[in-house]
Amino acid sequence: MAIIFDLGRVVVSWDPVGIVSSVRGPDDAEALAERLFNHPDWLEVDRGTLSLHTMARQAQERTGLPAAQNLAILQAVPASLLPDPAMLTLIAELHGAGHTLYALSNMGHASIDWLEQQPFWRFFSGKVVSARVRMMKPEQDIYRYLLVSSDLKADECLFIDDSPANVAAAQALGIGGLVFTDAPSCRQQLLSLGYLPG
Repeated sequence: MAIIFDLGRVVVSWDPVGIVSSVRGPDDAEALAERLFNHPDWLEVDRGTLSLHTMARQAQERTGLPAAQNLAILQAVPASLLPDPAMLTLIAELHGAGHTLYALSNMGHASIDWLEQQPFWRFFSGKVVSARVRMMKPEQDIYRYLLVSSDLKADECLFIDDSPANVAAAQALGIGGLVFTDAPSCRQQLLSLGYLPG
């Protein structure tokens, strides 16, 4: 079987409030993270159609910060994407059990360029990243792109993502789906589905 992983909040951390706090301190970090990242511009960064510099300029009015300070926050994102040790152990076990592993992620260029330096990619047979293909989950085209480009059959795949909407989109194409909450629960579900030896 092919097991397809989302990256942010599944394999690696994604903590917008923590990112803002690391650059500017905790004061107002939650509201600032909301104004900066919960916006269509951030989705366009993930789609690969908007640069971080342009987003930083366009965000000045809604954040109340100069472009340089917005940019400092945005540029702190890649280094904040830290792999979860429990998930890396699980990934190694799944690979050792003979499954082929793939990544399917909504992520901007700077973040995936940074993450590609991580050693965990040795367990993966391929990856599809939104910024590089100009498509995003839960749009069905990105799932189809992964299936076709990696020569996978939908009914021989399992997709793991923390977003129910993203999992539902995969299931609509006949891909098995698992909504991720945390590493122990994910392991237990994979055991019960027979993906890991009991």
